[in-house]
Parts: sequence; C-alpha cells; structure tokens
Amino acid sequence: MEELNFDVFEGEQKKVLMNLAESIKQAKETKDDLGFEDSDVTRKDKANLRKVREVWAKNGRLDRNSEQITIDQLIEKDIAATKMMRDNFSTDLPMLIPRTLSNIVREAIEPALVLTPLLTRVNYSAGTRVSFPTFGALANGAADIAEGEEYPEGTMEMGGQTECIIGKSGIALKVTEEQRRYSQFDIISMNLRACGRALARLKERKVADLITTNGTILISNASDKGTGVPGPTGRNAAGAYNGTLTQDDIFKAWGTMINTGFVMNTMIMHPFAWKIFADEGLARLFGFENGMAGLLRQWPQGSPGNAPQWTQTMLNHNTYVSNPENLATTYNNLPSMFGRTFNIIVSPYMTFTASANTTDIVFCDINELGILVVDEDVTSDEWTDPSKDIMKIKLRERYGVAVKNDGRGIGILKSIKIAKSVDFIDRIAVNYNTGDVLSPITGDENFTGIGTA
Repeated sequence: MEELNFDVFEGEQKKVLMNLAESIKQAKETKDDLGFEDSDVTRKDKANLRKVREVWAKNGRLDRNSEQITIDQLIEKDIAATKMMRDNFSTDLPMLIPRTLSNIVREAIEPALVLTPLLTRVNYSAGTRVSFPTFGALANGAADIAEGEEYPEGTMEMGGQTECIIGKSGIALKVTEEQRRYSQFDIISMNLRACGRALARLKERKVADLITTNGTILISNASDKGTGVPGPTGRNAAGAYNGTLTQDDIFKAWGTMINTGFVMNTMIMHPFAWKIFADEGLARLFGFENGMAGLLRQWPQGSPGNAPQWTQTMLNHNTYVSNPENLATTYNNLPSMFGRTFNIIVSPYMTFTASANTTDIVFCDINELGILVVDEDVTSDEWTDPSKDIMKIKLRERYGVAVKNDGRGIGILKSIKIAKSVDFIDRIAVNYNTGDVLSPITGDENFTGIGTA
C-alpha cells in the first residue's frame, strides 16, 4: 500500500479507493501463478507457518525490542493454533514446528549435494520395491506384404529391468531442558543443520557407490580388472609406462562408449585429480614445439579446501581443515587441443588412494546415470523424556537409488596415476623401405596397465 497515494482524494471517496486497493492486494496474495485462489484453511496455515519460521529464525524475537518467546511458549501456541485449525477446518493439518524443523534440515541439504541432483527423481509411495522395465529393439519389423498376406506383428523385446529398493534413513537429536528453558534457538538450529548435512552425506555416498560400482570399466591399472580391459598408456621420461592418462586414452574410452550407444558428456572426478590434465604430456609437447605457453601446463580452476570464514573472528583461527578434499572444488578440463570439452563435476566421494596417488574417474552420459525414487522427504518427529528432562527430535527420509540401462551409460577409468606424463609421438620414426619402427616407444595398442592393487 505504500506505493499508492490517495492524498488527492478526500472523505468517503478516499476511503472507498483504499478499501478497493486493499481488496485487490489480498486477492493477488491468495492466488498462485496458475490463478487458483487459496482456501481459508490454506491461507491461515501459510500465515501461521510463516510466523513460526520467522520466530525461529530470529531466535525467538519478532523484532529487536520485543521480549524473547521461549520454546515452551512457542510449542503451546503451536498446539493451540493447530487445535483451532483442526476444530474449524480439517483434522489432517500437521503441527507447525515439525514442518519448520524439516525446512531447516532441507536448507542444509540442498547446497551440499553434487551427485544426487544428477539422478532422475521419481516420487513413489506404493511400496518398498519398484521395478523399471528396460526395452530393447522391435522384433519382427516392417516388411513387404503380398496380396492377402498377414501383417507381421512387431513386439518390443524386454531387455531386463531395473529394480529399486526403498529404504529409510534417519538421525536423532537431543535437546536438553536447559536449551529449551533458555530458548537457545541458534544452538538447536545449528545441530539441526548438522543433522541435515549428515543425511546429505549418507545419500551422496550411496549415489557415488551406485555410480562407481555399476559402470563399465573402460581403462584400468588395477591388477584385478579382468581380461580385455586396456591400461592407460602414459609414460615417464625414460619411456616406461607409469599408469598416467593420455589424450589418446580418453579418445579410445569415448569411442568405446559411442559404439555402445551413449555420448559421453561428463567427467566426475576427485578434487585432487586436477593434475591429470594440468600436466598432460601431449599438450606440453605441442606447446613447447609451437611456442604456446598456455599448453605447457594448466592451472586449476575452482577453490582449494580451506575455511577462510574462520578468520572472521577475534580469535583469528587457522583456515586449515583436516580433510581439505571435502571442501575443495579444484579441477582441470582436457587441454583445448583435444577438440572437445566435457562437464567436470568434482566430488570427494570419488575413489582416491593417497598412498599410491591413484584415482578413479567416471566418464558418463549425464542423462543416463540413475533414478532416485523418493517415498518421503525429510520429516521430523519429537517427544519428551521427563525422566531425563530431554526432548528428542528424530529426522527421517525414505528413498532408494537405482542405475539406468544396467550401467551401460557409465564408464570407469580406474586406478589412474596422478603424475607427470611424457609424450614421445615426435620421436617415433619409420623406415619406409622396410617398414621397421626405429624407436622402442611402441606397444600402446596391447598395453594392459601397470597392475596397481
């Protein structure tokens, strides 16, 4: 109403116009983007929920000068308001505080997720097990038909099915009588957000395991990879294979997936794997011979794993963290001379072995990773144990994850060495009279890896 000026009108005329403007404003607020009006119960419930969230976010105060509302007072008002709503409108209305707490937990989850959003979400509440059929080619295709001949009947071949089992994940939080008595909203909110991050980490780990255990191994240094899987062909300065990745390896892996029917557009890597493409041999050789300094080495993009916000206190804390990979977002894309770029997604849940300095890389079609079947988003329940003066809050969610296409859209580059590679392509000479190769740097086509554990 502040943007409207009715001072040019007087008396009854001004009053009528102000009432009309107020009615228009309320009508707009009670409609969503689709133009549907909210019912009285929905409007009242939204207002109550908004007020409870505001009180909680402001540590029990509606404004700077008001008295602090205690948690017990807030619970009493919640019970009274919910009872009135159920008596007058509907018995299905849930309490306000549990929905506020669930919202706090979801706020903590959203920014932390990297791999989970890559899955296709499906809402399903009809059981704990769901199957998605996979269809192959059409059998008995179209054909020329003679006069009076029966039409051939086409049938879709079943290619198997993807099964997803829905489970329950959760965590509990204790709130002491002292925290309630002195209305320590900020401490309770901090613990709730920590619980939310714990649920997020669990889900992220499940998705990472789903991707890395169901993909097809394209290139591997591992000694237990099986037969027929080539190894990376990177070499050290002496010309010996050292388990590093080359641009030729990437091209061969990409070609293998193309022949399978999937276009690889994404790499999922550990944040410590950025040096694989930063110091790649062929790019360095090309840059050296052509005076292109930008190809000699590439500096990482993203941020290192530290906590600069810790210095914003009078204690001047160190910014070092014990597990920097959990915060780091460092990465490097393929050298520009490769001719194709890929989306790079950085996750600390990709396999990295510090002792051997090796890592796994997921090479995939981002649209064909998997399915996230959600039965129930994060919800909360609470109860009181009077014998210990403790209120306990439990948080739970129900979901399951499953891979698409039996993992055929996921390729794995396994146990890749993070080290400097040297390319000798300009040192290979051929005697065109005899066809002999005059350099010992041969054998890439049949190399099967250096055999790491």
